[in-house]
Amino acid sequence: MEMENVEPKPMTGSVPRVRVEFYGLARQRAGCAGVSVEAATLGAALLAVEAQCPELRPTRNGAPSPEYLLSIGGTRFTADLTASLTDGDCLLILGADAGG
Repeated sequence: MEMENVEPKPMTGSVPRVRVEFYGLARQRAGCAGVSVEAATLGAALLAVEAQCPELRPTRNGAPSPEYLLSIGGTRFTADLTASLTDGDCLLILGADAGG
């Protein structure tokens, strides 16, 4: 599958442009390898992802879905919806079963 819309584009205003990549179950459900969104927080990014890929359902009852692990930059995992994002960040959404 080709990665769709993952190259960061110039910011429109003050909201960071974030690349979101899907792996495992997340990629299967999204139907693509990734998207780009404008979001200043993890929570805003997940809402934007859900708008583009509704079958992914990255949140449940206002919290990150337990089906997924979330990593900002591939170096820190978090479920904190208030975690800040900066322009050019990469958010990874992985199936919670990734790696066995």
